[in-house]
Amino acid sequence: MKALLINPTWETFISRKGKRYNRHFPPLDLLNCAALLEQKKIYVEILDANISDLSPLEIADYASRFDKVFITSTPYYKWQCPNLDFDAFLNFIKLFDKHNLYLMGAHCSIYPKKVLQLTEAIVIIRGEPEYTVLEICQGKTYRDIHGLTFKQNGNVITNPDRDLLSLDQLPLPAYHLVDPKKYGYEILGDNFMIFEGSRGCPYKCNFCLQIMYGNKYRKKSASKLINEVDYAIQESEVENGYFYDLEFTLNKDLVNRLCDYLIERKYNFSWTCQARTDTVDPQILKKMKEAGCKIIHFGVETGSKKILELINKKITLQEIEKGIGMTKQIGIETVCFFMFGLPGETKADFLKTIKLAKRLNPTYASFHVATPYPGTEFFNLFTSALPSPFEGEGNEEASIRFPEAYIKEHSLKELEAVTRKAFLQFYLRPKYILSRLWTRNPGSWLKQLKLFINFVR
Repeated sequence: MKALLINPTWETFISRKGKRYNRHFPPLDLLNCAALLEQKKIYVEILDANISDLSPLEIADYASRFDKVFITSTPYYKWQCPNLDFDAFLNFIKLFDKHNLYLMGAHCSIYPKKVLQLTEAIVIIRGEPEYTVLEICQGKTYRDIHGLTFKQNGNVITNPDRDLLSLDQLPLPAYHLVDPKKYGYEILGDNFMIFEGSRGCPYKCNFCLQIMYGNKYRKKSASKLINEVDYAIQESEVENGYFYDLEFTLNKDLVNRLCDYLIERKYNFSWTCQARTDTVDPQILKKMKEAGCKIIHFGVETGSKKILELINKKITLQEIEKGIGMTKQIGIETVCFFMFGLPGETKADFLKTIKLAKRLNPTYASFHVATPYPGTEFFNLFTSALPSPFEGEGNEEASIRFPEAYIKEHSLKELEAVTRKAFLQFYLRPKYILSRLWTRNPGSWLKQLKLFINFVR
């Protein structure tokens, strides 16, 4: 048995950001799948089309040498916000022999029947893929594998969902199957690896897509995460890392123990993470900085109290300002994310968001048009706001492409315009430019300049 796990390339504007900004993230989901297969003595390779010298046709030809071919529909650097355009993925899939093709990822979990129809694959894997991939490679009957949607005698069979796994069950990710030197995050560095200390999130923001890993918050033990980080640094020569948990600082015990270990070992290792502003405090921030944390990503979303309540963010503007302020004072760089186009949002709310971004003055501000992903409460609000029906079963062709901004209050053109306006107003402020020129970290300024040029060109 020989299995091939493929991370596809997406030839769209969004995917081109990865190439323009050197944002190539290792496919951690495939590394986990490969580790389980190797543990059971099954031969496996990982082929990442984003860093491979092979063309799509050459990749498909290479895949023909394997017994099982698994392709994810979600590039890992966008698993929380999958690509809006599904056509590039479909064009990639058309090149492959369908008799041994298995698909997984966010699109497959949301609309498995439609993806099965569009791609003519044998099987669609829903939800967490690790143990499902293993059971397929072990030859288990499809009917007996939870988390599958497949065709049998012309009928589509949907098996029960697979139970969420315990993260400590997973073996060490198969880091040896990828080259960290080929991966990087433009605002952090190269020789890069992804890590996870948890899956899921206890919060219920109505725009968040959690269909892959479920809403239940599950923690990895500190000892296991430390072992993974230690192996990646020592054996794979990783120098930069991203802890990709939705809320990394929620688990204070894990963060403290990881930081203590990194401080003790004095590794040349820089890292970033994602956090809520109400889960950081001066003590944990100081320790994180000492342990090599360079940047923290915060989902601010909006400057409107009304919209914060509508999206069920469960946080106040005061808590947002306090958390960002503490992080900056400690000396950790900040990335703040903002969205435009939420249901009920007015032009006055847009201005509040832009004003908040300027007031927070993070190192990096990222502005986006809000996307109503199927499977979220935001999507339900979005569909109810439409003048005509827009539902998965009635309009899968559009839904599968994850349409942006069909909000009745504003057109997509208006939302794209305000997003660009916010970007330009934030980055072209004389105060901001001077503050970055005076920074003690010239490398950070050069990265920001490159990001700006790539955005406006």
